[in-house]
This record gives sequence, C-alpha cells and structure tokens, in this order.
Amino acid sequence: MALTRIISTGSGYSPKAFILLPCAKEQQLTPHTAGRVTNSDASGISLQVKCRSCGAESVYQTAQLPEGYRMYEVRVTGEDGPHLPASLRPLPYLEESFSVVATSPQHAHEQAEFGHSLPLAGHLAKYYIDGALHLNERF
Repeated sequence: MALTRIISTGSGYSPKAFILLPCAKEQQLTPHTAGRVTNSDASGISLQVKCRSCGAESVYQTAQLPEGYRMYEVRVTGEDGPHLPASLRPLPYLEESFSVVATSPQHAHEQAEFGHSLPLAGHLAKYYIDGALHLNERF
C-alpha cells in the first residue's frame, strides 16, 4: 500500500516558509514560519518566527514584509458550554487579540490557531480576522 501525505484540504493552502534563517541546531539556512507580531512601529516590524526544522523560536526584525504578506488583526474568543449552569463553567468566556503576518485570511486563521495562548478545552472557539468572523475553509 502506498503512503500518501495530505498537507491540507479544501483551500489549497500549504505551509510556506516565511524566510530562510540560520538554524541554531543544524547550523545552516532553514525555513522559518512567521507567528505573532510582537512590535510594529516606524522602524519596522518584529515577528516571532519558528524554525520548521528544530522548532526553536526567535524574534525577527524587518523594515518591510516580503511580497504577498500583510498584517492581519486577529481576535480569538472561546465560550465554555453556554448550556451549562455558571457553577460548572470555571472559564465561561475567553478572549485574546493579536496581529499575525499572513498571505490570506485563511492563512491568518491557521496562524491564529497555533498562535493564541488561550486554554480552549471544550470551548466554542471563534476567529475574527480584521473584524469579521472567519470560518476555517479547510473543513
């Protein structure tokens, strides 16, 4: 039986390398993916980047984004069991807002899924990209 790998389905999105940076572990240029925007001012943009080879995280500063990329404002909300009484809902509502760098709203949604720090266990999660509710196009 042949082994096949499915990267993603639905939107045709495949994980892209944001930039090639030296990997601390392998001592060579490896692809890094962009995460949260940590700072954005007149001098440039600071991003969290993650090595796709070893998983190490670092901060990357750039004056401008590569062609095709832009900043998206993301808001992630989670509501825990609205049908349950308040005594059974220790964290009834969670919310976090941040910026990500992506090529499309779907790409921003996928970055947000891995970029948020909310403890979403059984919560109804909603992702708002640039103020509009965004449904995951992969499913």
